Amino acid sequence: MELSEKTIEHFRNPQNVGEMENPEGLGTITNPVCGDLTKLYLRVRGGVVEDAKFLSFGCAVTIASASVLTEKIKGKEISQLLSGSDDEIISRLIGLIESELGEIPAAKLHCPPATVQAFLEAMAGYMEKERDPQFSSRIKGLIPLVSSYYKRGEEEEG
Repeated sequence: MELSEKTIEHFRNPQNVGEMENPEGLGTITNPVCGDLTKLYLRVRGGVVEDAKFLSFGCAVTIASASVLTEKIKGKEISQLLSGSDDEIISRLIGLIESELGEIPAAKLHCPPATVQAFLEAMAGYMEKERDPQFSSRIKGLIPLVSSYYKRGEEEEG
């Protein structure tokens, strides 16, 4: 299994690693495919992701995925990240990771969706704190849809 140079670079020198005190949003995922654990922390100000950090106990692709996503979402408006249909949102978020990392081995295609799921959980928590139950509910509704992305690559593997 060969990893791209970008994946190796983000694995060896991950960006935004660490915990965040009193985050506005926190999402935690244990990847249902491999058991890798990722925690994603968000600091949001004025509807913009001001800062994002993560802790991950997992493989190179899991760590690289969290590194890339936290870099890509910083400075972005929540409305920009979470606009469109459900499928568009999930595809766009996973695409932020995969377009940066390049080709990911079929056996590791389950890693980027887990990072996206942690982000969605963090956003749902933030929206609950902001007392926006409608938007929080919409985000929570996206989380089960991520599960179909975990299955990518199974056909190629088997």
